[in-house]
Amino acid sequence: MTTKFLDYKKSEHFLHSQWDRTIDNQLLYKILPFVDCTLCEKDVVFVMPSFLKKKHVVKSDKLCLIIIIKHKLLITAYWCDHPNYLFNKQEVAHYQILY
Repeated sequence: MTTKFLDYKKSEHFLHSQWDRTIDNQLLYKILPFVDCTLCEKDVVFVMPSFLKKKHVVKSDKLCLIIIIKHKLLITAYWCDHPNYLFNKQEVAHYQILY
């Protein structure tokens, strides 16, 4: 399993959890070209169901995909039905919504 993917590198945590969370490389190929990484400490990407539907990837009409990136390093990704709690964190992060 490779840790280099497009312009990103996968962290150990990402590699171990991506299969358990059904986040395959084909899905990432459809999403990552649209992600804008910044120089912020953390990039939080919300991939909404409408975006996934346009890319012909439908997990559920209610689940969005959350991807956490730090300087082109994929930290984690997971499916979430209520991502609002991420906005309440005190951390400095750049938020991007793909819809």
